[in-house]
Amino acid sequence: MPLKRVVLAGLGFLALNGLAYADSVDYNTPGDLAGKFTINNQTGTAVTPGFPGFIQVSNGGIGDSGAVDITAGPSGTLDATAIYNVRSFNPADGPIRISQYVKILPTYTAGDRLIHVGLIDDTATNHQLNGGAPAVADFISARIFPVPNTPLGTFTWQVQAGQAPVPAGPNTGTFNNTQSANFNLILGDWYLFTADFTKTATPNVFSVGGSLQDFGTDGLTAGATTTFAPENSSASAPDIYADTTVFGAFRGHASTGGADLYDNFSITQAVPEPASFGLLGLAAMALTSRRKRK
Repeated sequence: MPLKRVVLAGLGFLALNGLAYADSVDYNTPGDLAGKFTINNQTGTAVTPGFPGFIQVSNGGIGDSGAVDITAGPSGTLDATAIYNVRSFNPADGPIRISQYVKILPTYTAGDRLIHVGLIDDTATNHQLNGGAPAVADFISARIFPVPNTPLGTFTWQVQAGQAPVPAGPNTGTFNNTQSANFNLILGDWYLFTADFTKTATPNVFSVGGSLQDFGTDGLTAGATTTFAPENSSASAPDIYADTTVFGAFRGHASTGGADLYDNFSITQAVPEPASFGLLGLAAMALTSRRKRK
């Protein structure tokens, strides 16, 4: 292939692919949790044991790296949402993926969340992935939680949207999709939870899908993956759909949700940049000029 064609093809490839916002936190640097996340509490105060609900630790994570120790739960006593505050995202720019590893406790009771991730409207106080007072957030989310009255290791997936205010009052109202079929997870293993959020052309509706992959007791041994097909969220949460500055967030509980540790948070979005469009235009003009000279 002539060199000019190679150059034009390369420019076109770069332009079409655009750039990706890809942020990750491995919790290996002291201050990762406190410096890059705003932790808002639905319940609990500074005197509540385990407050605020997530504590960065220097070992115990994947490969014995740094991690986040889950101290939240039961939710009526201590319930926290951590919001990644380094960058905001615009859902209109393209699909947004949030992922985080979670290690499952060997024993727990049902009632709360193993892991809950989503896009939330703000980092301000009382903006949590919760419904009811004092929460005043708008959000779109996906969550994994243990199923009551089933054997240990039985979990389900669910998409949840939040809207504030609602006709019933100023606090967040939640709108839940039907839970998935039950599935079994291995106690003591690490799992990578991934959720994809796509703003659809249907007003007020997101498409939400995801997966949960087993990574063994060390977090390094890839195993089976459970996939959750994309499904449309409730159209009853218009504010998060209209928002152009949203933030990635996570929530979860220990003894009542099954979460022991979290590790390796990431949030990514492929976004065509103006520079990328410029590359595409340059490629097109060069190709046109070449054809005219023939």
